[in-house]
Amino acid sequence: MKLLPLVLLGLLPLTAQADPAAFVGVSYSFGGGGVGITVKVLSDDEEDQAIAALGATYYPIATNKFGIDLSAGYAFDGAAVLVGWDFLQKGVQVSAGWADTENDKSSYSSAPAPSGGGGEET
Repeated sequence: MKLLPLVLLGLLPLTAQADPAAFVGVSYSFGGGGVGITVKVLSDDEEDQAIAALGATYYPIATNKFGIDLSAGYAFDGAAVLVGWDFLQKGVQVSAGWADTENDKSSYSSAPAPSGGGGEET
């Protein structure tokens, strides 16, 4: 399972040109943490994109209350789903929740060029 963090780190250069985004959601750690509340920084704020994430989780019913994870997943319109490795819980973590994504493809429209004849005399 030590290969997963290396694969996730390898994904980071693929999104180096992107703006980060915030994520808040619920998670489940298979390392013993159980259900938790998680916050993460996503590598990209674009929706419909593969993403990487770095996060922290609070597990209210676990013995070890905190987790730090590195994850990869997919961002949707206002949401994301992630799978990663929690280094403090020492197990796989899955997360789902709200993400501050935006769709830049449709948010800008190109304005037509101004027509000629605007004040030049010959």
